[in-house]
Amino acid sequence: MQAGKLAQRLDGLDHDIIELRERSRLLEEEIHFKLEEESNRHLHTLSIVTTLLLPPTLITGVFGMNTKGLPLTDVETGFLWAAALMVGSVALAYFFMRRMGIFR
Repeated sequence: MQAGKLAQRLDGLDHDIIELRERSRLLEEEIHFKLEEESNRHLHTLSIVTTLLLPPTLITGVFGMNTKGLPLTDVETGFLWAAALMVGSVALAYFFMRRMGIFR
């Protein structure tokens, strides 16, 4: 009689442990997916910022070269034109990305 109760109780505990293990696995998967989703959001933001800053980086690289015949070097307002070109390139990249639906 005692052995039967003990076996039944152990069987119930085994069932509870298996159930808890399954629940913990599901919670672990959910946490993993949430962390992965957050990481994807951060990577998306980083990609957008990188894409927006790429055109002005190219422009400053061109104007930073020490070679003859660069555009706007003989013009008094060359710096302002270069700055306007950088701002315009960011705006153009932004509107292009907006039109492509990259921003959510």
